[in-house]
Amino acid sequence: MRRSRRKRDHSGVPRPRGVSPDAAPEISITPMIDVMMSLLIIFMVVTPVLTAYGAVLPDALNHTPEPHDDAVRIGVSRGGTLFIGTDSVPRNQFSGRLRDLYEQRPGDHLAYLWADRTVDYAVVLDAIEAARQAGVRTIGAIVNPPETGEQGAPAATGGALSAEPVDGSVASSSSPGV
Repeated sequence: MRRSRRKRDHSGVPRPRGVSPDAAPEISITPMIDVMMSLLIIFMVVTPVLTAYGAVLPDALNHTPEPHDDAVRIGVSRGGTLFIGTDSVPRNQFSGRLRDLYEQRPGDHLAYLWADRTVDYAVVLDAIEAARQAGVRTIGAIVNPPETGEQGAPAATGGALSAEPVDGSVASSSSPGV
């Protein structure tokens, strides 16, 4: 029986000629990382396009009313009609009317938003974008207090954001930069 002339390392695998026993094979992972980053970017760009905007609004359980008589309220009704205060405003005039309103209020960059929970989220985003273009930097949410069932417990049908604010009160939460 003839033995192989190739030398074997400690694992028993033959080593090619001219390769030192101390040389360790290394796999370059740079191309794999490049491919993974490319796929990540592609999926981040494509995913929002493939999915329709949608949001399930939570019910307001801890409603703390804060009266703001001079606060700017913008709204979106069930049919997608835009409002500034209680005045209905056509979509093409909405941003301009808000801009005119905020020019009279130079230090005020706050608006409160109410929207019907059945309206498309894209319509609400359009109203928010129009408010941003008019100079609004902080948007707070107007919520209706939940309907209470027996012994003060919230009813199952309580709504978080509905067609109009019930008492003109404003929720205590607002989010800057929205």
